[in-house]
Formats: sequence, C-alpha cells, structure tokens
Amino acid sequence: MTGSSAVPEKAKAILLVEDNEQTCAAMKTLLELERYHVTTVGDGERGLELLRRGLRPGLILLDLHVPIKDGFQFRAEQLQDPELAVIPVIVYSGAPDVAEKANALGAVASLHKPIEIDSLLEVVARYCA
Repeated sequence: MTGSSAVPEKAKAILLVEDNEQTCAAMKTLLELERYHVTTVGDGERGLELLRRGLRPGLILLDLHVPIKDGFQFRAEQLQDPELAVIPVIVYSGAPDVAEKANALGAVASLHKPIEIDSLLEVVARYCA
C-alpha cells in the first residue's frame, strides 16, 4: 500500500518559480489549500539546482521573467536533461504573447498574468494528477 500512495504524492508536488513574493505566497497558499505540495524558488537558477539535486515535482509553474536565469534559460536547460525534460511545465507571464512563447518552449499550457484562480486550478489539476 505504501507504493500506491507514493505516486499520488509525487503527482501532487509542484515547483513554483516566481520572484514576486506576494504572487508567490498567494499561489502557494491557494495550491496548498487544494492539497498540493508546493516548493517555491525566486529564480530559475535555484529551480534548476533543486531539480538537479533530485526534486521531482509532478509539475513546474514557471514565470518567464525571473532573475538570474529567466524562464527561457530555465526551460532550455531543463530540456537538455532527459530526466528533467519529462516534467511538464506551465509558463505564465504578463506579456501579451505568452501563449506563443509557451508553445515555442514546449510548455503544456500557459497562463496570462494576472492569473485567474479558476484557470490556475483547472490547468494544474489537468497536468498534475
């Protein structure tokens, strides 16, 4: 029975890459209320470090405009590692062409800032279940 509970736990884990503290706190709280386990980082470099050290979330929520390594650099490096490349990514941004950028990055979905709560929960449930 232990093995069967391990899969849902991994699937419910999310890595949130967001540098705005208020946005990060709000998204983390909202997702945790939905019983997701959320790990947060404020820049792309730190997110990659955690993944390289063995963090395996079921989903990555990635702001395209974060410091040190932005979402584009993060995604490029993620895709270079076969173990990390399989983790689905949802990108979000306030840029008007976020959907096109998400498509170019091979993301499973995109969200436009300000993010609507229902849209966030729907897309996360779709790809983190």
